[in-house]
Amino acid sequence: MQFSHFDLNLLRSLDALLAERNVTRASERLFVTQQAMSGALRRLREHFENELLVRVGRQMELTPLARSLALPVREALLKAETALNTQPSFDALTAKGTVRVAMSDYTSLVLLPRLMQILAAEAPNFTVRIEAYSEISFRRLDSGDLDFCVTVSDRNLYRDYFPSDEIRAEALFHDDFVCVVDRPHPAATKMSLKTYRSAQHNVVRFGPGIRTLVERGWEQIGFDAHIAATVPSFATLIYMLPGTQLVATAQRRLAKVLAAPLRLRVLECPIALKSLREDLMWHARHDADPTHIYLRGAFRKAAERLDAKR
Repeated sequence: MQFSHFDLNLLRSLDALLAERNVTRASERLFVTQQAMSGALRRLREHFENELLVRVGRQMELTPLARSLALPVREALLKAETALNTQPSFDALTAKGTVRVAMSDYTSLVLLPRLMQILAAEAPNFTVRIEAYSEISFRRLDSGDLDFCVTVSDRNLYRDYFPSDEIRAEALFHDDFVCVVDRPHPAATKMSLKTYRSAQHNVVRFGPGIRTLVERGWEQIGFDAHIAATVPSFATLIYMLPGTQLVATAQRRLAKVLAAPLRLRVLECPIALKSLREDLMWHARHDADPTHIYLRGAFRKAAERLDAKR
């Protein structure tokens, strides 16, 4: 079969089959009948002269050729979709769309309110869909399942989850770290190095392969902290402090948001920790997309307003 005779609609079927590894789920994904998807698989097998999907035990697995096709096919579809959706001009006030962003709860609490204020005034028909940043976020950027990722710039924190060469990054804002404690805490007026080293700490753990700047800073100075609690989010780090002797080492901007309503004290950290830089990340395929260009500008504007009064 020559390319000139190849039905390009089969690429969508191939993408679904490679992702789902199941004819029934692939048909549901594209809202077609199982019979139609089975027919598409047959035609694809004829074209590639390869089974693509083979049964191994009770499951279907991709052949080596099929695995090698997954990324190129997905990228081809995404580039075609981007080209077809690109408009010669962009009117934020009338444009509609969904913005899919991965970020930590820290960024959600600090940056997201500013972004939503801007979109409400300038692009009211957009929907923002936030998901928690995780070890698969860069992969989801590559696959087109996310539009943006907002996360720390320090690549050493990602370990095995580095962004690909196709991921663009732009600095959004900086922050530093402070200590947050309950008001009755013995160090409620000043956190000395001795008190900090002997204190019980709580830390954020996102899962295997991801570290925070705080833990990395501790490692670099050889500080073996007494960890009394690990939590899955930065906000929880602070919300669990009332009535305890715990010390939370948290971002200054987050502490400013949460400490006052919880009647907590914010103290300067007695150890030097690397400052935090949050980056906005996106895939290169969107570089020239007018909608994407506008949204990147909205993120920049939100970051610029971080220190302004509401």
